[in-house]
This record gives sequence, structure tokens and C-alpha cells, in this order.
Amino acid sequence: MPDRPGTRHTVPRNLTPADLPARQRRAVAALLTAGDVSTAARETGVSRETLHRWLRQPAFLAAVREAEAAALDELSRSLVGLGRSAAGTLEAAMGDPTAPWATRVRAADAVLGRLLQLRELATLEARVAELERSVGLEEGG
Repeated sequence: MPDRPGTRHTVPRNLTPADLPARQRRAVAALLTAGDVSTAARETGVSRETLHRWLRQPAFLAAVREAEAAALDELSRSLVGLGRSAAGTLEAAMGDPTAPWATRVRAADAVLGRLLQLRELATLEARVAELERSVGLEEGG
């Protein structure tokens, strides 16, 4: 049956991200690579309004968040892999007696700054975990 003008198609609310129609799955991918809704809509072949409407649908929004989390996980793994190299570069700059003092001080400052950030994050993580335990929340839940 052909569409009537002015009718809107909605996705049932009980769909999971894997159940999304192909066009919505393409829109999820476009949102990750395009950086903004207008470009993602254009790349997907839908209007901005349609994409904004999809972003209000629980299954579509869940798919976007799932894809963003997966992309961030992949990026984190890449950064962890680069960590040793970066630390070695900082160590070499700090220990190079021929390097200008400004370079060596900047390298030392970067190391100390990151060390303090790491310590702060570890402390916050421990505090949050303790708070979750105290209110009866299980890890990951």
C-alpha cells in the first residue's frame, strides 16, 4: 500500500539496535564519521528532521551510543598501545643533555601532569566503587 502524504513511519519501541532497518544502521555509522547531524543526514539520504526524530527513538539512540562506545574502546586500545612509545619519547627528551632546558622541563612537566591525572582518576574510581558498594550496586550494573 503506498504511503499517504503526511504519514510518518515509526520504529516499534521494543527493537534492539541490531534490529534497526538498514537505513538507520547507515545513519548510525554516518553519525560517527560525519561529526554532525546535517552531514550524517545528507550521507544517509534522509532529512535532518528525520535523523533528529530517529535520535529520539530509544533503539536508535541505543545503537548510536553503542557504536560510540565501541569506537571509544578501539581508540583507547590504540592510545594504550602508543603509551609506551610516548613515555619513551618523554624520557629521552628529559634525559637528553643536548636538548634545550625548555624541552626537558616541558617533558618533565608533561610526565608529572599525567602522573597526577592518573592518580586522581584512580582515586575517583576507588571512591565511586566504594559508594556503589555502600548503596548495594554491583559492578557493571
